[in-house]
Amino acid sequence: MLFSTNKKLLLLFALIFIFSQNLFSQVGSEFPIEVGPDSTFATGYAQDDVKYAIVMRKEKGLNGADIVVQFHSRSDHSLIGGPITVGSTVVPSHMFDEALPQIAFDGTRYLVVWSDISNGGIKYRFIHSQTFELSQLYSDSTLPVLLGGNCLHYNSVTNKYLLVSGIKTQSGVYLVYNFISTNGYLSNSSQRVNFAARKEVSLSYALGKYFICFIKEDPQYSDHDVYGQILNEDGSLSGSPFAIDINQFPSDNPIFVTFDGKYFVCFFPDEEPSGWKLYARRIAPNGAVSNERFFISDDFSFVPFAAVGNGKILVTWIKLPIGGMGYLKGRFFDSNLTGIGNEFVFFYPLDNKFPLGNTVVFNGQKFLCYTTLVKFGIAPDSSIYFFDGDIYGTTIIDPTLVEEETDNPDEYILYQNYPNPFNPSTKIKFYLKENGFTTLKIFNLMSQEIVTIISDYLSSGNHEIVLDASRFGLNSGVYFAQLNAGSYKSTIKLVYLK
Repeated sequence: MLFSTNKKLLLLFALIFIFSQNLFSQVGSEFPIEVGPDSTFATGYAQDDVKYAIVMRKEKGLNGADIVVQFHSRSDHSLIGGPITVGSTVVPSHMFDEALPQIAFDGTRYLVVWSDISNGGIKYRFIHSQTFELSQLYSDSTLPVLLGGNCLHYNSVTNKYLLVSGIKTQSGVYLVYNFISTNGYLSNSSQRVNFAARKEVSLSYALGKYFICFIKEDPQYSDHDVYGQILNEDGSLSGSPFAIDINQFPSDNPIFVTFDGKYFVCFFPDEEPSGWKLYARRIAPNGAVSNERFFISDDFSFVPFAAVGNGKILVTWIKLPIGGMGYLKGRFFDSNLTGIGNEFVFFYPLDNKFPLGNTVVFNGQKFLCYTTLVKFGIAPDSSIYFFDGDIYGTTIIDPTLVEEETDNPDEYILYQNYPNPFNPSTKIKFYLKENGFTTLKIFNLMSQEIVTIISDYLSSGNHEIVLDASRFGLNSGVYFAQLNAGSYKSTIKLVYLK
């Protein structure tokens, strides 16, 4: 665990932010997915019973990128093998948002789909979930598509994947769909929206219906209108494209849609005179849109994502570092889209890198969030570009279910301390899957060990200790608690305010 000196200022800014917002941290320890000298960007996520899969672009500058998949364990988040390269694209790094690789799981294999639009065409490949064997490389040069957002879904009823993408024309981008069979067969393209749209799209499935959410492109205005289209399982239209949200303010991309058990829920940002806001609307499976416009956040909300679990919706978004500090933030909502608790921060800047994009998922027991920490640059044409990306993940603690989660977990867990910030004491809870030698140590910002709280052979099960900062003469600031038990290692941030 190394913390460089130049992180101190950023973390102190984070400390000030936490204090001013009085947030209760619900975020577990961070774990790396792909970090190092190569610039990588996470673009998609899938999971099976024992592991997670992250698909990413490993950038090669103007020469495009390698398409890479990294697996990590559900039990302790350790990496499973090294990155698996499934192919490459010639789409350069400054156009990466037009070629975001997608991944989905069909119960036996993962399908990875990516665009190679500079030469025209789409490419895809399967990875066996047990042997990691790669299938042949499939390609279709006649389908020059843009891949943006959450646009690939496997349907166990039809045993097919649905891919929604965009065809770029002189008059704009037109959304199309293709089915991909588990034998690799790619169906012909079918256009399902007869007007131009933005390239970003979000896809959800429930109750035998696909719901596609997108922004209508209006040449006279700045993408004001959020639209939707429902498809039947065979791809036939269920009604016509319909408006989800129309107002005088620009609705910028990307947007996101999920299903909460009863409704599709579409999250979208609006650029209002007072700043960026994040809203949501519900859509019934028959296409009926709710009259109520649900307010989510006003914290420069951008790039929304959401996951449903434990009867709640966890919504996440990005605050870009324009005129201030950027971070990845979120909040829990109940089934009525009423906020639960306060907003809280998942990822702060690290080494002058800021969160860009995010994926939040629920694995049946807990929520996880992924992001790419990147550096920002300004191109000669004044556009913003991103580089030097590192990919991290973290767990999120549902505050209403912490006790239930600790009853019989199937893995090692270090929970976030509570309260946090604290003065002068805080509780640190953890769960050990097996008996074994265990240490719990406190480090400062310089990665210097301050004190060893535990160094002993402990039995499996729940454990709780109280850290009293006054006992060790700690000054106000940010500290780190690191738990080591066997091969398991996890770290959480502690904020002490005198």
